[in-house]
Amino acid sequence: MKVDKILETQVKTALNRFPGKVSLVIETRTGRIEWRGHEQMKSASTIKLAILLEAYRQVDLNLIKPYDTISLGPEDFTEGSGVLFHLGSVKELSFEDLLTLMIIVSDNTASNIAIQTIGLDNVNKLLDELDCNESVLERKFMDVLSALQGLENSTSAADLVTMLKAVDSGGLLSEDSRRRVLHILKKQQLLSGLHGRIEEEDEVSVASKSGSLPGVVNDAGIFEYRGNKVYAAVLTDGSPDHHSGQELIAEIGGYIYDWLKAPESPANLD
Repeated sequence: MKVDKILETQVKTALNRFPGKVSLVIETRTGRIEWRGHEQMKSASTIKLAILLEAYRQVDLNLIKPYDTISLGPEDFTEGSGVLFHLGSVKELSFEDLLTLMIIVSDNTASNIAIQTIGLDNVNKLLDELDCNESVLERKFMDVLSALQGLENSTSAADLVTMLKAVDSGGLLSEDSRRRVLHILKKQQLLSGLHGRIEEEDEVSVASKSGSLPGVVNDAGIFEYRGNKVYAAVLTDGSPDHHSGQELIAEIGGYIYDWLKAPESPANLD
């Protein structure tokens, strides 16, 4: 069955209005909407979803435990998004607390320590195994020297949906790790993207990871309403301002929300 034409028309109308470049995939149980879905884009912090997956895969392999203590030295504190850079008295955190901060406030210090702990190459091996061919983790976050050398973290909307489905299926992670990953993704504190038109206490939940850079605004998440799920990823580049990218993604999130809750929607028809 094809995805609801109303949702597809709303989404593509919004995309046609946007002045920048967009990679988008929305997958429902009734079909898929795709707009340059395999175009490689700057990932910003959405690549942290791959780091999270590899981290919990290593938990499942007993290479590390969620509550293992990770020490933080002065050299570990990284500027940019997050809170740890401003909390210099923090000397150690559990591995799971670092991963939680990496996702819910996109903490760069936590992210870089996670990469250091699990191995950058291991993240890329996982991406290869998932056939995420447009995704690569080439450097740590806020690594200006590597960025000047042309190293860039990249992904596509199609790859991010693949990662979201890997979180939500039984093939990659144990049931306990899947539960932990979804719990973290649902605690996202940066709510201006796909969450933007959804009240926090609404029955529709969104488990997501966003990211942004100058001119770049991204978000990817799993919408769920009464057992019905939608996987969505929207990556933008060349936005005239940060708000324009956020507003496009919030608009698309709003259309998904309305589609999920409409009684006549294919999502609610057996």
